[in-house]
Amino acid sequence: MLSDLDALMHARKIDVVIVPMHESIHSSFRWLARGAKVTWGYAVKFADRDPMIVTYPMERDEAAASGLEVRLVTDYVPLPDSAEALAKLFEAIAGDAKTIGFYGNVPIHLFAGVIEFLGHRVYRANGEDLIQLARKRKDAREIELIRSVGARTEEVVDEVREALRAWKPGLKLGDLKAIVRDGIAKRDMLEDHDTILSQGRDAGVPHSRGDANALVEPSSPIVLDIFPVDRESGYFFDMTRTFCIGEVPDELRQMHAHVLEAFERARDATRPNTPSMDYQNLVSDFFEGLGYPTTRKNPKTVEGFLHGLGHGVGLDIHEKPSRNDMVEVGDVITIEPGLYFPDRGIGIRIEDTFEVTENGVETMCRSSYGLEP
Repeated sequence: MLSDLDALMHARKIDVVIVPMHESIHSSFRWLARGAKVTWGYAVKFADRDPMIVTYPMERDEAAASGLEVRLVTDYVPLPDSAEALAKLFEAIAGDAKTIGFYGNVPIHLFAGVIEFLGHRVYRANGEDLIQLARKRKDAREIELIRSVGARTEEVVDEVREALRAWKPGLKLGDLKAIVRDGIAKRDMLEDHDTILSQGRDAGVPHSRGDANALVEPSSPIVLDIFPVDRESGYFFDMTRTFCIGEVPDELRQMHAHVLEAFERARDATRPNTPSMDYQNLVSDFFEGLGYPTTRKNPKTVEGFLHGLGHGVGLDIHEKPSRNDMVEVGDVITIEPGLYFPDRGIGIRIEDTFEVTENGVETMCRSSYGLEP
């Protein structure tokens, strides 16, 4: 939340934060600049003041549409054409501010020169992303935007379910992928990366996208991990279901039941003001107690429970909190245990996106978790 950014700036004695925008929009700029659709510009935040946008004359109307105060680069300096000129722009913007923090995504060759010219005025972040820290907790507006993406994502999943229920020999994974792609597009969302839609051995490799030319096989697990982004707001959603058509093998049904129990244990245990790692350990304890390998027990394993239990979701599909952070009220997180045995043709994952509340977590998903589509 924006109020968190002020507190973070004060704690680090940063007087002004500048997030540049260079050609390709970055989530930190989008967040601070309220989604302003500019090609070049700078989101600027002085401690205890509202953000503003400094941009170029051609971008002024798009910047103004954000509702923020807009200043033009030419209000400060002639159009900068070098690292030194850009450093002079930032000096002019900062004014009397002593310490400037730069965040976001910038051309390193250009900003290495800027930092050299600005010298001691630049806050040395030591790898810490202050904007990511401030974005961690979501306000009510952000949570509603994420819920909106979630409701539309569920509709796409419903279409995949319908296609699986109507399965006939000859149906390919590529046909299901087309349903996902078209369903996302017609609901004003984007497929930021290829949706994970894999089966059998490929499902046993967590981020395998699957073979579009493969026929959908009865009695084989199909993992659908879908994470679209809203075209306008830039907010993501994330959910995973595992399906099986035809007769479900006993081994698959038992493993799926174990993954579902792990999911429910983590969901029911999660509370604010606790370390994320507690829940990673909870699920690892559960799986290890059943005899499954985990990366906690063997970091090199390629079978069993292989990944983090969850992550934050917002303007990036993976953001804070991560496994080393505290869970707090206002976080939007996933819970996604899984078991993977590629040589046995098995991969299973169940995932919801949740809002963290005072009392625990509240799912943003509505669909069932069963193997039958």
